[in-house]
Amino acid sequence: MTGGWRLDGEWRTASGVDHAEWVLLASWTPGADGAREHRVFAVPREELSVLDTWVSVGLRGSGSNSVTADGIVVPAHRSFTLGALLSPLADAARCHRVPYPMVAGLMFAAPVLGAARGALRAWADDCVQEGSRRPGQNLLLARASARLHAAGLLLEGAADRADRQGTTPLAVAENRRDAATAAAWCREAVDDLFHASGLRGQSPDSLLQRAWRDVTTAAAHGALGLDAAADAYADAALTRAGGVR
Repeated sequence: MTGGWRLDGEWRTASGVDHAEWVLLASWTPGADGAREHRVFAVPREELSVLDTWVSVGLRGSGSNSVTADGIVVPAHRSFTLGALLSPLADAARCHRVPYPMVAGLMFAAPVLGAARGALRAWADDCVQEGSRRPGQNLLLARASARLHAAGLLLEGAADRADRQGTTPLAVAENRRDAATAAAWCREAVDDLFHASGLRGQSPDSLLQRAWRDVTTAAAHGALGLDAAADAYADAALTRAGGVR
């Protein structure tokens, strides 16, 4: 429509919608040249209907319910293309000069690391008895804590790269690589802890099983896909003058 857009339909996984004041919805729209554009719309939460559809193995607290729109009109100034989001602004503040793919993985990997650290504490509190540790527990503790420490270092480096360093294609690819790798290390560590917890970890009241569900679910997000991150890194690193560093 002239001067804006009309929205009708259903959108899934609107995370945090029960507490949000605004919701971002995406849809394909006709572009100026006839090609399709992936467009994002900012809609007041009160104009949408929320469907109680979020029944997930993990990340239950995100409340990622579905929403429906019935003839909602969104003015043009509350809409932008996904391409505009992905394109950094040269003369803006640092947060607008960083390409979105450089920080997208960090948003998901950081809470994965936090949940994994919580899983390690829960395992140590619930499954390890001082003075009578079972065989293998020392090795499990050392390996899991080392993985989480290494994951934290990767994410700290990625955050510093996004905040202070150049935003080259290689730097973007390194951040994608490091976020995906950190999430994978967290998932592996928590998986080992959970499977070594016995009946204690299986209890519905166990913090460990909750962390295991959340980490497993979050690490499977598309933003943390290792294959795609590896492809992007290889493309950037192997075409760079001087080769891989």
